[in-house]
Amino acid sequence: MFRRRRPLPPLPLLAEWRDRASPSAAARVGAEFGGEAHFAGDLRRVRPWLPAGLSGAALLDAIRREEWTGFLALLAEDGPWVYVQNVREVQVLSRLYSWLAGAAGARGEGLGVEASAELAALEAEFWEVAAGFAAEQRGRWAAQRRGRC
Repeated sequence: MFRRRRPLPPLPLLAEWRDRASPSAAARVGAEFGGEAHFAGDLRRVRPWLPAGLSGAALLDAIRREEWTGFLALLAEDGPWVYVQNVREVQVLSRLYSWLAGAAGARGEGLGVEASAELAALEAEFWEVAAGFAAEQRGRWAAQRRGRC
């Protein structure tokens, strides 16, 4: 999927990592993190099929219904929230986020400020890959459900 265009940065320290293996786990995690500033926005950003008003436990339950179980992670203290299916996906997204954070740090800029073309491209790549992972899992889960009917 990725060609090694640049040296691999160290993976950022995950600020949060939660297994969402059941509806009750989704409810607990949603209640715990649902009020975080970018929680709902980050998760909905790559899932245009979700209703706009969902947050907290309702948002995680909707993701569970569309993608099944997975892992919720916060990439670094100030990083984005992601929902992934496996460790490989979180590693890919962590590396992309590391490149983005490293490029922003080298410029002395914080993320979310007006950025250079390089930062904009790195951010776009991060969200595109996250959206691809979500869409792929949604498709796999839909195919499995159709196969059981």
